[in-house]
Amino acid sequence: MTASPTDLDALWSRLAASGAGQRRFVSLRVDGAGALDVHAAIRCVDRSPCLLFDLPNPASVGDVEFEVGGMRCARGATDDGQSIVLSLEDGARRDLFATLAADLIAHAADVPAKASLGSVMVRLDAWRLFLRSVAGGLGRNEIVGLIGELRVLRELVEADCNLLSTWQAPDDGIHDFENRGHALEVKATLGAGSRVIISRLDQLDDAGLEMLHLVHLRLYETPQGESIDDIAMAIADQLPDDQMRRLLENALLRRGLSPDDRRARTGLRTALQQTAAYRIFGSFPRIVRADVPSAIPEVSYAVELAGAAEAVLTWPDVRSSFTDRAS
Repeated sequence: MTASPTDLDALWSRLAASGAGQRRFVSLRVDGAGALDVHAAIRCVDRSPCLLFDLPNPASVGDVEFEVGGMRCARGATDDGQSIVLSLEDGARRDLFATLAADLIAHAADVPAKASLGSVMVRLDAWRLFLRSVAGGLGRNEIVGLIGELRVLRELVEADCNLLSTWQAPDDGIHDFENRGHALEVKATLGAGSRVIISRLDQLDDAGLEMLHLVHLRLYETPQGESIDDIAMAIADQLPDDQMRRLLENALLRRGLSPDDRRARTGLRTALQQTAAYRIFGSFPRIVRADVPSAIPEVSYAVELAGAAEAVLTWPDVRSSFTDRAS
């Protein structure tokens, strides 16, 4: 049984009340981390909560140092050897730190022993990107956007599970999906209307691509609809093994979805009203980087898709074109 955020918080409180002596840390081993030796700890110099991953072979791990979102990660010496040290540097983020620590421990428990440390480091890097990009969780518009991407991803993975890797949005890709010169930019809206927001100059720029399509999903809110968790679980069910499911989990975290954000994960339920696709080419209404002075680094604008009727294609045709590029 892995430790919950509440369990870890109780351990840190218990450790903080103990004597420090001359030690760098006071710590207790945490059960449920699989093959890894993991300790909840308090840094004695300032009583900050920490999580320690023992490194019996320090050379097996490269550079892991970062500080972001009030948390720090570094490889360092402890009283018993070398460890990866995760520490809380901003006490106001203790709840999030406990969530992160519990998630890493649970992740370690689900991974084969030989791959456990490497897999945890990948998960930790996903948390680093999450902390860098998200301040207070996903907003409503961001939740709607993620729902749109996941609905498209589900259809792609149903055709070929290897198309999971074409989802570029979690890694700040120029376009949401890209597969061998064919890119998809996904926009989702709630309710009537066909106006979409283009938040960056490159989103509708087809330079260097064979094809670029804008995919517009019109959704409506309903208690009988699907949540983010519903769609993500459906995608996971299409994947052949735990390794690919972990890739999906890490992508969701990098995309800004916290494991414990129930509001984002289950709070909004939507159903699909319509999916439309548009070929982005010369006459499509758009602004691209070549159209603006270099002194303007970025532009956000709205496009009324009702004015782009000549570019409309069927989504099944566009989807087939995209998936047929899979090897």
